[in-house]
Amino acid sequence: MTTDERLDRLTGIVETLAGAVTAHDSVLEAHDRQIGALIELAERNQKAMNDLDRRWQAYLNTLRKQ
Repeated sequence: MTTDERLDRLTGIVETLAGAVTAHDSVLEAHDRQIGALIELAERNQKAMNDLDRRWQAYLNTLRKQ
């Protein structure tokens, strides 16, 4: 294999790796967005649970003691 052939082969490998890194970065960005959405959903669910707990306690306080 000549030096030029080796350089061509190496150039192809580097281009392939660069493409793989770009694709990997896109996947990481998509995962970051998904994680952000899940965190937001978890925060909303926690607020809803706190509100439900507060309402439940208020209801229980209206019941007569037995």
